[in-house]
Amino acid sequence: MARNIPAAPSLKRSVQTIDPKVEIYIVCEGKNTEPTYFESCANYYGNGLVKVKPLPGAGVPLTIVQTAKDLKEKLTDSRNKQKIKNSFDSCFRVWAVFDRDEHPEVERALAIAAESKIDVGFSNPCFEIWPLLHLIEYGSQDGRHAVQKRLSSEMPNYDHERAAIIDFDLIKENFGTALIRANKLQAAREAENCIHGCPSTNIGKLVEKIVQNGKKGTKKL
Repeated sequence: MARNIPAAPSLKRSVQTIDPKVEIYIVCEGKNTEPTYFESCANYYGNGLVKVKPLPGAGVPLTIVQTAKDLKEKLTDSRNKQKIKNSFDSCFRVWAVFDRDEHPEVERALAIAAESKIDVGFSNPCFEIWPLLHLIEYGSQDGRHAVQKRLSSEMPNYDHERAAIIDFDLIKENFGTALIRANKLQAAREAENCIHGCPSTNIGKLVEKIVQNGKKGTKKL
């Protein structure tokens, strides 16, 4: 007589999915470096509560800011039509991320962003100074090539010419240290009455938003 044999219990764990509570749209200058880094930040610091949506390779600073401005207006109109209960600030944010580098009309781009209430992640001379501050205290007034070269020496897996991808695992535990160092640079530039001078970066403010919104029970954005 055939016996009813109970099915073996599944060895797969049930995975609880968490809907992101905050969406951060990041209009980037870079095609790989910045998008990959910010996605890693969201995955590690965001605890499933933060969704990063990069728009890579958006062009020069003025174009980046205009793209961010248009995107913000489009998203705001869309959500107003859907009658979403949450306010703009608690749902999403749009950031423009670009460098001083050798770009034209940087000051104009910064002014338009401020007027349009677009958050800006700005680095002078280049984005690479931010991951470098995770590894060393750096205050030299160097150009971007020197900063990128120094990052390569401190981060062996980074090669700006071949694979300009930040080794996130190497620096992920040093965010607090990097933020302190970046704030010191910013304070020095403010004392010189040149808040966007070299060297400086405020990318830490964007990462800090990811960290803060990744904590359950905290006020969002």
